[in-house]
Amino acid sequence: MTSLNQLSRREKEVVKLLLAGKSNKLIASSLYIAESTVEFHLTNIYAKYQVGSRTELILKLGESRVADNEDLVENRDRLNSIWRNWVLSFREAVSIIGKELKMNTVVENESNEMTFFESIRVCFTKFADFSGKATRPEFWWFMLFVTLVASALAYLSEQLVNVFLIATLLPLLAVGARRLRDIGKSPWWELFLLVPVGGIVILGILWAQPPANLLADDTPATAR
Repeated sequence: MTSLNQLSRREKEVVKLLLAGKSNKLIASSLYIAESTVEFHLTNIYAKYQVGSRTELILKLGESRVADNEDLVENRDRLNSIWRNWVLSFREAVSIIGKELKMNTVVENESNEMTFFESIRVCFTKFADFSGKATRPEFWWFMLFVTLVASALAYLSEQLVNVFLIATLLPLLAVGARRLRDIGKSPWWELFLLVPVGGIVILGILWAQPPANLLADDTPATAR
């Protein structure tokens, strides 16, 4: 009896959607391919299973679901392993950067210490607020959050990554503008993001600068 292991990756996706009751049009829409391509894959699948219709294929697949469950368990274990490794890396990164940011906060004598989750809450609350100021911990915690979540979603789907980055673009630009204000720079400096490679390097250096009032306090009295 033919097993799912003998199908190509795309054919397996077609079969999965077919078993979910989707029509050829819905399968094509879900996989972002043409309906004629779906029909081509179904023709190959019918030939491999030696059936002549969707109904016969569904009935025949119903007899081999037990064997398929072993593959599902194996894939689920692999995904769980990847997820556990990502969580451990996430915790380690948060711990390391947290210690660094706490040290910076003490050095800068900033009155309000911003935690990782508090920074996420503040940045989403002020998602369209380009006024005011943002401390280094507020900006870099949120940058860390965006980077780690995008990396995790990349394991699942490129479309999910794109949706997440679009959803966090405005809050990221807003906190970036507030961080620039905190160092005494105009938010218009963010236009450097349009410059390939070099632009993000310049902004990264600026976003890492201490507050403007701290720099002013460090200026020798004779130089003022």
